[in-house]
Amino acid sequence: MYIAVDIGGTKTLLALFSKRGRLKKRLKMQSWAEPEKWLSELNKNLPRILPRNRKSVLAVTFSFPGVIENGHPVRAHNLPKWDGKEIEKKVKELFEKYGVSTPIFYKNDADLGALYECYKYSGKTLYLTFGTGIGGGIVKDKKLSKESATFEPARMSFSYQGKKYDRWEQIASSKAIRAANNDLDVRKIWKEDALNDVACRISLGLTKLIKDYNPDQIVLSGPIAEIFYGFEYTLRKILIANFKDEFAVPPIYPGKKPQESVIYGAYLYGKSKS
Repeated sequence: MYIAVDIGGTKTLLALFSKRGRLKKRLKMQSWAEPEKWLSELNKNLPRILPRNRKSVLAVTFSFPGVIENGHPVRAHNLPKWDGKEIEKKVKELFEKYGVSTPIFYKNDADLGALYECYKYSGKTLYLTFGTGIGGGIVKDKKLSKESATFEPARMSFSYQGKKYDRWEQIASSKAIRAANNDLDVRKIWKEDALNDVACRISLGLTKLIKDYNPDQIVLSGPIAEIFYGFEYTLRKILIANFKDEFAVPPIYPGKKPQESVIYGAYLYGKSKS
């Protein structure tokens, strides 16, 4: 058995996988800004996904929404009150409390999403996930590349609709897109003008990323992946116009499991380590 935990900016997913990758249990809880509240919630929910035979758990993998150094969580971008060292210590104590003493691994959330969504592609694949912020990973020949460790697409600055933004995620994250649509769930956007606006927001970053990395394909994940075919045509049209034959627009695909790619990637990573 393998346990995968995806810590997001607003929610945390807990999952139990069989050795062959079958998702046996899954539950969602809130990602509290206060680490003490999150740990209390984890303490309450962890027993609900653990198998009866605790010794059957071969590995536990946590996706961390921020900086990882030498396998240890340091800081979470969207959870500024969290101390990575303290979280790691308390998590270990919780698992031991419930009889699980197997190794616990920490990996950047975008890297894990990239590992799952891109491992079947050849060449260089850019993985971009649009959630509370924007994360990403780079997979080359089915493995995370060295470039992926420093890949931070959210940090690009752009002007949009007459206003300057320091970070692309202020324009194109699911949080920003939702705010621009009267707090409508991104997955429910269907009007043509709103979908065209989504394409424009995403095209800003993609234009620069394609020039900088020249990928063979791009995979988009997060809630926007579920409406991808509503804005795909406009997005490609904008990119083609931006490049003017200077660059070829690579194939762009939606993620296979855009809401769960990170926990599936966590399973694959844990399996590779056991």
